[in-house]
Amino acid sequence: MIRTVTDKESLYAALGEHRNIYTEKIRSLADAYGFGYDFCRFWAQDGGAVVGSYYGDATAADCGDISAVRAEELSAFIGCGQFGIALMPYELYERLGGGAHAQKRLLMKAGGSIVKTDDIDKVRTYPAVSISEIYEIAKSGFDIDFNKWYTDTSHMLRHGTAQLYTLGGSSCAVKMFSSGGITYLSYICTLPGERGKGLAKRLISHICTKEAEAGNEVFLFCEEELRAFYEKADFVPAGCAADIHGHTYYIIQEKDKII
Repeated sequence: MIRTVTDKESLYAALGEHRNIYTEKIRSLADAYGFGYDFCRFWAQDGGAVVGSYYGDATAADCGDISAVRAEELSAFIGCGQFGIALMPYELYERLGGGAHAQKRLLMKAGGSIVKTDDIDKVRTYPAVSISEIYEIAKSGFDIDFNKWYTDTSHMLRHGTAQLYTLGGSSCAVKMFSSGGITYLSYICTLPGERGKGLAKRLISHICTKEAEAGNEVFLFCEEELRAFYEKADFVPAGCAADIHGHTYYIIQEKDKII
């Protein structure tokens, strides 16, 4: 059975000892927003998955035994039309039958030999850099709904969950959260006229060394065409995610092959 979770104690109990990019994204939502908003909600499947949603963007984490019965139940729940986007480990997507079209995204993890740069005095962070400044850079590489992004980012900043970074006013990155020893970076971008100068690489090297000093491992998602760039920046593949867009039902196929 999938039930609504309305308090932190119950959510943490459902997440258990699992610690990965998906569980910590859900945990960080709870830490930042709590349980009093209709636009931010949480669900737990008995003995199975945990789902967190912000304005219809869902993240599902595998926190138990996804049997054939649980897979079918979770598939119907994710595909019932309430979520516009669903992010989950690719292995979980395959357990659900893979009936909905999903974009496969690489999960990359910072390696242990990232060299600390000398750009520390040139890197600006919030509040020295504003959300609007970051948006002006990030929109050159990402399709961003400004109002939604601004609301979420400003809230996360006020609650100490997120952080903004820029190098030279031309390259940016956003630490979306740090939770359970896991830091998630996104919106890594450089203005078109400044690309090819190594700004983004130096910026993320600076962030990664600071996070390593704090005892955190750094992760990010990227498309296949950017894999070589991040590998040169000493990131290594750490799995794949299924990024599903659109209100669509899963089709559970070959149930006898779902364990």
